[in-house]
Amino acid sequence: MEESRVVGKHVFGEIYGFEERSPEELRDVLLRAASIANMNVVEALTYEKPTVYGAIVLVEESHIAVHVYRGYSYGIVDVYTCGEKSRPELAYDFIVEKLKPLRYTRNYVDRSST
Repeated sequence: MEESRVVGKHVFGEIYGFEERSPEELRDVLLRAASIANMNVVEALTYEKPTVYGAIVLVEESHIAVHVYRGYSYGIVDVYTCGEKSRPELAYDFIVEKLKPLRYTRNYVDRSST
């Protein structure tokens, strides 16, 4: 019997000093990022609160999200997948390229079961 395994890849970080976009513009960037990273989109959502807003794309493999804190030019980017063929690093790099922050961090964690 073949042992099942989870292939989890998590790329996340912070972006600083960028021009804030609307939640809808963020959603469009995330949808393109999902396509570039070989992810299958299930649903795309936006949200807006007084101090924070963002977009979340639910993919079959997990999710892509950007949360922006109003007035700080500061955001959090989170790309997590559990698909062997998905490339979350490509999604992360595309998001950074499109949002053009002055500075950003990029972290990677292997969340696989093997």
